[in-house]
Amino acid sequence: MQIPKGLQAMTSSTADTLQAERSKAAFSVAEMNAFIVDEQMRMQLTKVERLLLSEPETFDVRQVYFMSRTEKMDHALKIGRRLIELMKEGKLTGEEISIADMILDINGPFGLHRAMFIPTLQNQATEEQKAMFLSKAENYEILGCYAQTEIGHGSNVQGLETTCTYLPETDEFEVHSPSISACKWWIGSLGVTATHAMVMAQLVVNGKNYGPNPVVVPIRSVEDHQPLPGVTVGDLGPKFGFNAMDNGFLLLDHVRVPRLNLLQRYITVAQGGRVSRPKNVDPKVAYGTMVYVRTQIVRNMSQVLAKATTTAIRYAAVRRQFSGKADKRVDGESPVLDYGMVQHRLIPLLAQNYAMFATSQAFAAHYAESMAELNRGNFGPLKELHATACGLKRWTSDVAIHGIDTCRHACGGHGFSQFSGLNEFFGNQYPNIIWEGDNYVLSQQTARFVLTQVNALRAGKQVADNQTTQYLRAHLPGGHLPKTAPAFTQMPVADLASNSEAQLQLLGFRAASMAAELADSMAAGQSHNRSLVAMQRLCDAHSDYIVASYFRRHLRTLAPASPLAPTLNKLATLLFLYVLEQHSADLLRLTVGAFSPAQISEVEQLLAQVIEEVREQAVPLVDALGITDLRLNSALGRSDGKVYENYLEWAMEDPLNREDTGNAIRKQWFEKYYKPVLHAAKNKRDARL
Repeated sequence: MQIPKGLQAMTSSTADTLQAERSKAAFSVAEMNAFIVDEQMRMQLTKVERLLLSEPETFDVRQVYFMSRTEKMDHALKIGRRLIELMKEGKLTGEEISIADMILDINGPFGLHRAMFIPTLQNQATEEQKAMFLSKAENYEILGCYAQTEIGHGSNVQGLETTCTYLPETDEFEVHSPSISACKWWIGSLGVTATHAMVMAQLVVNGKNYGPNPVVVPIRSVEDHQPLPGVTVGDLGPKFGFNAMDNGFLLLDHVRVPRLNLLQRYITVAQGGRVSRPKNVDPKVAYGTMVYVRTQIVRNMSQVLAKATTTAIRYAAVRRQFSGKADKRVDGESPVLDYGMVQHRLIPLLAQNYAMFATSQAFAAHYAESMAELNRGNFGPLKELHATACGLKRWTSDVAIHGIDTCRHACGGHGFSQFSGLNEFFGNQYPNIIWEGDNYVLSQQTARFVLTQVNALRAGKQVADNQTTQYLRAHLPGGHLPKTAPAFTQMPVADLASNSEAQLQLLGFRAASMAAELADSMAAGQSHNRSLVAMQRLCDAHSDYIVASYFRRHLRTLAPASPLAPTLNKLATLLFLYVLEQHSADLLRLTVGAFSPAQISEVEQLLAQVIEEVREQAVPLVDALGITDLRLNSALGRSDGKVYENYLEWAMEDPLNREDTGNAIRKQWFEKYYKPVLHAAKNKRDARL
């Protein structure tokens, strides 16, 4: 099957339309990219993409949309093996392999070995245990996974049922799954890959339970990869997304391992069963590892959303529908991006995306400062850092995942095609709102921290000086709401929109007021369970303030006369107005300084105006995010704007359409299915003759 020759050229070329959008740029796209994407990420992306493009026979993912799950896993293993070879050749680092996974959006079965198994050994093993396991893991002589979640327990780690019981007579541990609900479940790299599992199990010594602790359990032979005695292990099967990963299940039937397989940096079980813990280890140090992982999620989500916004905004800019229905007059049909409803869905996402990039840089600096304090023995900043990380992980992953879905919808019917690059991508990224802490559970940790600070202020206790307590002290004298409305709540919305400091004050006041009201309700007897919904809202309000604060902090690093400043400041103002519009109920119900319906109407009108202004820079803004065609893997978002030509060419690559396979498949189906249906009546008539 071939595309007919001599087709008439489109009168409104999508490529020309995209180039016309780029010509509107009020700034240097290269300079914007250098400002908004951190230098290390830019360098890593450039290096890794150049390497991937040099070996298309291995790293091409254009055909992934036609693959079955088994074929995707096979392709991911092929890619993973080559990346490991390149690392051993000194051409890639372990971190750059993770960048390659992000670029290709094909997270294969070696992923959890690097992401969880090795880091757990690095952080929780003794030097003796590192010699036993870590060197082999780093050299890929063993392949690991991290087996914590059970079919019956996810967020409640303390409720895990798998046991690790010390046997003094043999100086071993017996690891056992006592019930179906104890079956390890959802474990990445476990289904068919791992030879060893880092099993989180209840440590039982001399009848006493010491809580969940990690123990290394061999589960498959490194010689023939067969499950070892007492091990029942397998793959979970197809999922909503992430199907190149072998998420698996594991049941252990009284499996014995040596005593030293229990990681013993923070707890020691000596021969005979004496249990001890090192005295010089502050348990708060665990915050550092959790915060680091969430810092990486915050960083990654900016890149994730950028892929979706780039695709949707480029496509909406070149897709034309209807004449004379948009406010702007154009010859012929109007670009979809000129319609208000499309703008309202996509342009605020663009502002959130830029805020995300700025936040990832500012929060990384905040993390580094706090870790430096930790290394000096000062654990004070960690609680606030942990609370902020929980809130930002929720905020960034919620915005990114729901943003991908919004972008799919904004692409109309073509967004339903795998060739949009957004469907497989959505499924692969969806777990970010669940793993490393379910977002609804994480929000409680952020809210509890904020409430603790409010109650400390009310009790007259000294609180640490950080970005959370600064806005609480500023807006809650003695931990309580002020008697009179702050001046910034009474400002005309247009004045607020031109005053970045007033914007931050209002967002901080909104969060502080919600915290004070919730503290009042809980002090009056409202149960924790009844408070959970309010905690979600408080977490979101707190994170809205933190994101806006980080965004403004990053913008202040610009030179005063920078040509980037006008556009970036407009994006920050758009984000502020969008928060007010989306959460207008929070402003209307403020006990002190409540907004009026007229002010909310002003917000809506001004937001629409700013969205229209930013729309003119939308294509240059997504270009500045630096998402290449390799990463997009999309017919709709490609950088040359040749949407329909590539879309049709891609469809022709379907095995049903290819000349080498399509003819045979169609002939077989005709003889087996279509012919009996089409010829049934004729055959019946012929039979009567």
